[in-house]
Amino acid sequence: MKKELILKEIFRQNLIWDKDKEEFFYENKTYKRKLFFVLQKYISKKQILSVVGLRRVGKTVLLKQLIKDIIEKSKINPKSILFLSFDAALVAENLTLNDYLSVYLENICPDSLKKIYIFLDEIQYIENWQHILKRYYDSNPNIKFIISGSSSLFIRKKTTESLAGRILEFKLNFLDFFEYLELTGKNEELIGAYSRAALDIKRLDIKKIKSAKIEVENFLSRYQNKMLQYFSHYLALGQFPESALEPNYYDAEKYLKESVYKKTIEYDIPAIFGVDNVNRLKFLYDILINETGNEFELQNIASETGTTYKTLSDYLSYLKESLLVDVVYGYTKSFRKSRRSIKKIYIASTNFYPLDSGASEPLIMNQVLGHLAETYAYNLLKNNFNHIAIYKERNKEIDFVAADNLLDKNNFLFIEVKYKDDISKVKFDFLKRTASKISALPYLILTKNNFDIRENGLAVPLYLLA
Repeated sequence: MKKELILKEIFRQNLIWDKDKEEFFYENKTYKRKLFFVLQKYISKKQILSVVGLRRVGKTVLLKQLIKDIIEKSKINPKSILFLSFDAALVAENLTLNDYLSVYLENICPDSLKKIYIFLDEIQYIENWQHILKRYYDSNPNIKFIISGSSSLFIRKKTTESLAGRILEFKLNFLDFFEYLELTGKNEELIGAYSRAALDIKRLDIKKIKSAKIEVENFLSRYQNKMLQYFSHYLALGQFPESALEPNYYDAEKYLKESVYKKTIEYDIPAIFGVDNVNRLKFLYDILINETGNEFELQNIASETGTTYKTLSDYLSYLKESLLVDVVYGYTKSFRKSRRSIKKIYIASTNFYPLDSGASEPLIMNQVLGHLAETYAYNLLKNNFNHIAIYKERNKEIDFVAADNLLDKNNFLFIEVKYKDDISKVKFDFLKRTASKISALPYLILTKNNFDIRENGLAVPLYLLA
């Protein structure tokens, strides 16, 4: 009976084995994320590949595109590839990952002595998966595992327990702005011009930017209004593939709320971490959504809500591990002291903010877009640098300082976000003075419209950073 259940589920999920049905497996998802091309290079490596990311960010589609690529390039028997996506139903009846792998290898796999690819989607729902993968990894060099999950630290903890040296982790972030433009089919000429004008945040060389100044200014004069329109939609609704492609605002918002927010809060986190009060968890997250970019203190929230500090601290760690929020601290020379410094909360995707803002038209509300812009800037920096902090001296503050190496102050990047129509009257004396005193890199002002090359810094429209 157990074997029959497993076979039925395996064949249900692996329509690639049936030529008449394989198109339903791929779901006609042809657009490839940047991470696809990175993972292509690692498919031939022995190590297990792990892809982590938020719900609905495109992990399953990415795995299926890799499967199609392997079949087309290697010309292998499709039954040499197994795909399993896990949820509560799949692990019912006391079935284990080993049960599924054993049935597949013994009854379906055409030749266990040749290369086999096993894709395991949302693996965090499987008990002891790391031990099972370790055993197969060590005993069968022909098996290549590619796994995915929605809880980064949860997966990382499991891998350090058993899979150290055997696994490579990659993060699939929400769509970046360039991917959004491509996916939504914006004008190819505009996309080409944008790719030439966009600035690499990791390589801000004033001399090179000066040489490209005319091209950037020409791009802005021609496309600025369009770019602001696209970027506003991207910040509010365009960071997840399905919502980005949904033409109706309310349907896109409903999709994000039902498919990403509610399922992560109400199902994923309780299932993984054993939360006993889901309503309290939801309440905390609703508070944090509205506080994105602001200073916060859990002790104050605990007092105001009648919840213990320990409970809220646990819930915050679950939200962080599930890739929903992040905390940035004030810059100090001591990591230990930084935890006692100023701290701000940032939600992982700006698309979550309108869900609880009460705003029927968040795309045209400047005060909302300002919050979203700063949150987006933080996430952009987080995805490009090892360390992000708030820089503060006495009562003066710089939004962010970013670095790959905290010991190399010469390469600290100081950033101020001013998402306004006009910044000509805004003073940046503290930013300029601090950056020139500490770092060799230009300071950076992230704006809505302004592009300006200064003596030791840059003012750049936020959407121009890649």
